Amino acid sequence: MSVISKGKQHHQHKPRGQSLVEFALLAPILLLLILGAMDFARMFSTKITLTNAAREGANYLSRHPKEYPDTTNTIFIINTEAVDITDIDKIISCSNACEAGDTVTVTVKREVELLFGGFLQSFGISDGAIELSSTVEMMVQ
Repeated sequence: MSVISKGKQHHQHKPRGQSLVEFALLAPILLLLILGAMDFARMFSTKITLTNAAREGANYLSRHPKEYPDTTNTIFIINTEAVDITDIDKIISCSNACEAGDTVTVTVKREVELLFGGFLQSFGISDGAIELSSTVEMMVQ
């Protein structure tokens, strides 16, 4: 067992402010990672909602093919499923006369603004909002 006398104790001192400088260097990178994760989560959630809305619209139209030229109820079903999303473009089509065995296609589109889209535009990485779409095809029953 070694004994260190009081006169020979060594204290290690970090230079003052080193932690602050390290944080100042890493904070922008951490902020970009957090904002990027938030943007990705928003886009992922929007994509899931668009897919569900398109699926519900195609399902409704495939079970009610006689309503095809007037798609008011199908659009209502899509809007009901995507209740938290506004500004949705809906494209509804039916092959032939929308009879049993034909294919019903519903496409739902929406543009998503990024949290730091202006930052990406200044570096030429993005042209602005990102358009997400989902297309579902079902056979008429």
